[in-house]
Amino acid sequence: MQGFCQIAKFTVSENAEANGEDIPVDYILISRRSKHRPGLRYQRRGIDEAAHVANFVETETIMRIEVGVPLLLI
Repeated sequence: MQGFCQIAKFTVSENAEANGEDIPVDYILISRRSKHRPGLRYQRRGIDEAAHVANFVETETIMRIEVGVPLLLI
């Protein structure tokens, strides 16, 4: 698989006016190139008979926010 992945961690204030508790946030970015038409961008151009375009990149974002009390499993 050819692609890119990055995770950024930061906090946001629950209530900016009352100096509330900070909430941890994870922001995840995942991008990957299509397997249907691999190759250098100068060698692959346009669209093929199956409607696969050259150098197509699919990108997903995931945002994980911790809110509430953590779950305790016994």
